[in-house]
Amino acid sequence: MTWLVILAVGAGSFLFRVAPLLLLGRVPLGPRAEGAVRHAGLAAVTALVVVGTRQAATGTATVPALAAVLVGVVASARRASMLRLLVYGGATYAGALLAVELSTRWFAH
Repeated sequence: MTWLVILAVGAGSFLFRVAPLLLLGRVPLGPRAEGAVRHAGLAAVTALVVVGTRQAATGTATVPALAAVLVGVVASARRASMLRLLVYGGATYAGALLAVELSTRWFAH
């Protein structure tokens, strides 16, 4: 379902940008329309992260999911690229999940 929303937003954003060019020639979009389109992709990625975090943050994956989101927020505030956000968040999640699993096994014995 999330991917359908992302694809729909992407298609809508593309059509919103292309429609004036096809219908009216080279007419630029106004500042409000341009601002709305500019943030559509980021909104779709944010929706994907929120849904993924909500589904992943259960049981022993709660701490790793929240840690990955926190690292992503800090890196985003420091204007890291999307690729770096994914790498930092993924590495944090994997490391924290491994630490939780190892500590669970360690204290279970």
